[in-house]
Amino acid sequence: MTKTKTVSVAEAEKMIADVEARWVSLGRNPDTLYLYDNHVRGAACVARTIAEKIEGLNPEKAYVAALLHDIAKIDESPESRLGRSHCVLGYERMKDIAPDVARSCLLHEFPWNIVPSFDDCREKLWDNKKDYDLVVDYVSKVRTDDLDLLISLADLMANKDGLVTIECRVNEWEKRRNETFPRVQLALYQGIKKYFDAKLGGDVYDLFPDIKRA
Repeated sequence: MTKTKTVSVAEAEKMIADVEARWVSLGRNPDTLYLYDNHVRGAACVARTIAEKIEGLNPEKAYVAALLHDIAKIDESPESRLGRSHCVLGYERMKDIAPDVARSCLLHEFPWNIVPSFDDCREKLWDNKKDYDLVVDYVSKVRTDDLDLLISLADLMANKDGLVTIECRVNEWEKRRNETFPRVQLALYQGIKKYFDAKLGGDVYDLFPDIKRA
């Protein structure tokens, strides 16, 4: 693909199709691709729907950023093999193609531009100090905007099965790992929803009648 500063919906859809085809060629069962599709397409739906309601947000730009926010999660080798987070790998892949998408790849894991200590990021960043330093440096140079927060919210509101509330995602995480979700992190996530509730003058969840609730 020719390097550009923006990515159209059609180009984003082709990127998703290309990486899914690559994974199948490497042996992934095509019947499992829906797990990835449901998440990124659900996030894209959330982002576009909310952007359509809020002045200053571009629905197409929001859709593309959300669709591609996890591009490295399927495009690269498994994170455990590389020892690198998909958020950094996605940033590196997209930074020369579409800086706004690269930004969403990186910042959706660090809402409000808050980067915890390295010790608190070891699991998220696969104990990679070099990548941690990259994140810290990047975050120090940008200010959180509404699109950043929207992509974080969209990521939270879509899982492998479809659209869910933040509370539902947290409950699933706790059951899967048999541990309590960090309350400081939960407060950050709930703060994003409250921010958009205020902008909408109502409950974000009400925009999605079929959303799964905790």
